[in-house]
Amino acid sequence: MRINSFVLLACSLLVLNACSKSEDTSTAEQQSAAPTQTTTQTTTPQQQTPQPSAPASASELPKRGKVVKAMHAGGYTYMQVEDKGKQFWIAATMMNVRRNDNITWTDAAIMRNFTSSTLHRTFDEILFVTSAEIEQ
Repeated sequence: MRINSFVLLACSLLVLNACSKSEDTSTAEQQSAAPTQTTTQTTTPQQQTPQPSAPASASELPKRGKVVKAMHAGGYTYMQVEDKGKQFWIAATMMNVRRNDNITWTDAAIMRNFTSSTLHRTFDEILFVTSAEIEQ
């Protein structure tokens, strides 16, 4: 009886694993079929993890800016920054920034039409950045 239970459990896990792989494949096919549409996955009831749209060249993305506005929500700091007369939005892991702080970052993924469920707001375009820090 114990061996039958083990075999049944192992078979169930294999079936569930196969089902989850086919869902991942169909999601990837949907994303490649509609590259202008951004999809998100729910990680918590309040925050969505972004899926990058068509990647921009690393040299095209800004790497610094002056904070114009900052908001904190869902473990992220959303900042409207200005660089060379152009204003844009970035999101980084929670950090303590103030207006007029100069910040830099190393890598970024650009998102279009990103909706933050915690801020109840959709950003036309936002950069999700890593290693952001305040310049001294």
